[in-house]
Amino acid sequence: EKEHSKPIFNKLKIMAIQNLFKYHCITEFSKIIKHRRPYTLFECISLSSREASNNVILTMKSNTFLHEAAKFWNIIHKRVLTPTKGLETSQNLIKLRTRTIILQIQSIDLKDTWTPSNFML
Repeated sequence: EKEHSKPIFNKLKIMAIQNLFKYHCITEFSKIIKHRRPYTLFECISLSSREASNNVILTMKSNTFLHEAAKFWNIIHKRVLTPTKGLETSQNLIKLRTRTIILQIQSIDLKDTWTPSNFML
C-alpha cells in the first residue's frame, strides 16, 4: 500500500513545491527591496509611502515574478520582519521565519490529505 506524502513531508520538514516557490519568491524579493539590487528589478517596485510601511503597491495583475513575489511579500512581511528593525532584519531571520510559517501552514488540516489551505499564506 502506498503512503501519503503529507505526513512524510511534515515529519522531514520538506516544503511542497507550491510552498517552495512561495518561499523563494519571498526571500528573493526581500533581498531586492533590502539591497536595491538588481536595480533594474528594484526600480519596477513601488513601495508604499506610508511611514514604517513595508507594503508594496501592486501593479496590474500579471504572472510575473515581481507581481507574485510582491503579493506574497504583502501577506507575510509583518510576520517575518522584526518590528524595530524593519528591512534591517537579517536575511537569515527572514528565511527562518518564512520557512517556519510555511511549514506550519503546510501541516494544518487533515493529517494525510493535502487541502487548498496547506498552500495559502
